[in-house]
Amino acid sequence: MNPNSITAHFAQMGKRYGIEDFHAHKLRHSFASLAIAQGADVAAVAQCLGHAQISITLAVYTHTNQTAANRAASMVWAALQTPPGEKKKA
Repeated sequence: MNPNSITAHFAQMGKRYGIEDFHAHKLRHSFASLAIAQGADVAAVAQCLGHAQISITLAVYTHTNQTAANRAASMVWAALQTPPGEKKKA
């Protein structure tokens, strides 16, 4: 298959659905960004993308968003509220 055929097909779909500069790589970026934002293991995402180093995935596909920042802060706060040796209440 000619790579230009895929590019042309995505351009045609983008035009049809009003997605500017639509190409296959945007699907890859969306997959990685959404998977990481939903809590997927970064090493697993890196493997799916074929990255040899997790650092590549982290550098390119992780974006701090307010939801993730709030979740991290809540996890730390909950850990600080739980006395040592006591399990966190569900």
